[in-house]
Amino acid sequence: MATPDSGRNAGRMADISREYQSALAQHQAGRLDRAEAIYRKVLRRAPDHVDTLHHLGIIAYDRGRHEDAVQLISGALARAPEFAEAHLSHGRALRALSRLDEAAAAYRRAIALRPDNAFAHCNLATVLRLQNAVEAALESASRAAELMPGLAEAHLNCGIALASLQRYVEAETAYRRALALQPNRAQTLSDLGSVLALLKRFDEAVACLQQAAALDPNNANIHFRLGETLVSTGDPYGSEASWRRGLAIEPNVARSWSCLGHIKRVLGRFEDARACFQRAIELDPKLPEADAGLAIIGQGADDETQLGRLRGLLAGADNPETARIHAGFALGMLLDNADRFDEAFASFAEANALRRRQLAAIGEVYDHAALRQIVDGLIASCTPEFFSMVAGEGNPSETPVLIVGMPRSGTSLIEQIAGTHSLVFGAGELDDIARIDATVEAHGRERSADELDPNLARRLADLYVARLQNRGNASARVIDKMPDNILRLGLVALLLPKARIIFCRRDLRDTCLSCYFQNFDDPMPYTQDLADCALRALEIERLADHWRKVLPLRMLTIDYEKLVADLEGESRRMIDFLGLDWEPACLEFHKTERPIMTASGWKVRQPLFTRSIGRWRKYEPHLGPLLEVLAEGGATA
Repeated sequence: MATPDSGRNAGRMADISREYQSALAQHQAGRLDRAEAIYRKVLRRAPDHVDTLHHLGIIAYDRGRHEDAVQLISGALARAPEFAEAHLSHGRALRALSRLDEAAAAYRRAIALRPDNAFAHCNLATVLRLQNAVEAALESASRAAELMPGLAEAHLNCGIALASLQRYVEAETAYRRALALQPNRAQTLSDLGSVLALLKRFDEAVACLQQAAALDPNNANIHFRLGETLVSTGDPYGSEASWRRGLAIEPNVARSWSCLGHIKRVLGRFEDARACFQRAIELDPKLPEADAGLAIIGQGADDETQLGRLRGLLAGADNPETARIHAGFALGMLLDNADRFDEAFASFAEANALRRRQLAAIGEVYDHAALRQIVDGLIASCTPEFFSMVAGEGNPSETPVLIVGMPRSGTSLIEQIAGTHSLVFGAGELDDIARIDATVEAHGRERSADELDPNLARRLADLYVARLQNRGNASARVIDKMPDNILRLGLVALLLPKARIIFCRRDLRDTCLSCYFQNFDDPMPYTQDLADCALRALEIERLADHWRKVLPLRMLTIDYEKLVADLEGESRRMIDFLGLDWEPACLEFHKTERPIMTASGWKVRQPLFTRSIGRWRKYEPHLGPLLEVLAEGGATA
């Protein structure tokens, strides 16, 4: 039998329900002020109303009041511990407060209550990623994408995790799935651009990053990424503009000032570069890349405070390993510039030991036996008889000029002298030949003869020549100075029968020491050990000797020491080899304003000097392994 009290209570509950539904309608319509007011009215009448506590918490979260959100949602969960959606909302608010362990626990509780909740799996993936539990993050993100294929955030989390694991091809696929669902999301385009750059598909990367920048022009990080990628496409001017745009938005990013400094160095604006490096150091004294930039443009070890700071970075076992490596190379360069040779060598040796260990940890080690096998195979297969059988194929353009040899053997100086000629363009170190080689090899793998495309190589050659001509803006000769193309000259002879080859040769002791002292952007494991460097140099010399005997190409060998001793005579010989008339401006090569991407850019813009010749003698007491290997190989220079 109903009593008056039970009737009044039922009426009260009906009123509260109507008010709650009214608040919910306002909430869903986006009228948050009105919704919050009504929710609070409900809460005054029913302090234990779980849904109201939850939704007030959601409004607090949406308005950035994350502490309030945690408190309100915790109140809901205290009254309804099995409320899966509230655990999900609790996790979001905790994550916003960087309480990551608690957020992960909240998401896991939501998943335990509702295993098919894609949002909970996706949000857990985000937290795990922030905790550097990348494998677990990938597992959660993949589960979310499986449960809800239309959830863009799940695919984005997959992409980020895969990129962190260096699984870049899979990361690209995940990012593209996210973009298919949200085509105009700038951050996803930016992340995809970074992955494409890591895959060395730089033109595609630039297109993605430019689109991202157009969608979110006030995002400094996108401009920074674009600046970094444009360097790799050979566009330092565009790179400079992007770094400047980013710094105009976020002016206190030390690394970006350092990167802008390196671009200024590439463009030959050394005073501007110096100012950028100094600004970077002001902002972050623990950024040794900026110190290295100062050393590259000639600064010596005249600041004991700077040296002490770099020594501290190098010695600090708790410092990031990459920072210690950069500090060691920067310190070594500064000391070398000041003729403090023993101290310099000790710094370079420590930096190289750290880099060698770092590379070995990811499986990058120098395999001399593998290189020797490659050279043996090239010598055995690339014979005069072989080239006579395939004569007449390839692109007949005379535009390409390839400068090859060991790194640090004078390639930049030779390119700078030749590139000063009005009909020659220096394109820098291009990876096109390596990519052509990889494409041809992949096409031929596991295909029968009748499945092969006989025109593939010619099409690739045509594209290469077209790219050179486009870069060279109608120059008669365009230089590709990638040193390691010496390993692919057999392919070059087939694809580019009218190409010209310039072999760079330098005293191997100086070449190897210079490699050991250089902190290459793309690390080469052999350069971290003097004996390995000597072994590789001997193989490159052996291969060069073979090419000079068998290649049906026009070839010239330039000895660095002879070039320095007789600049005009050797330069005239080189210009004549290129089939061009002599221009006296070639002797004023250091005045030529053109981008130079390599670390030699400062040196080749100075009048010719002899300091680099016989440099090894300054370090002779430390070079036992190098000299021993060269002596065993029958080479002393």
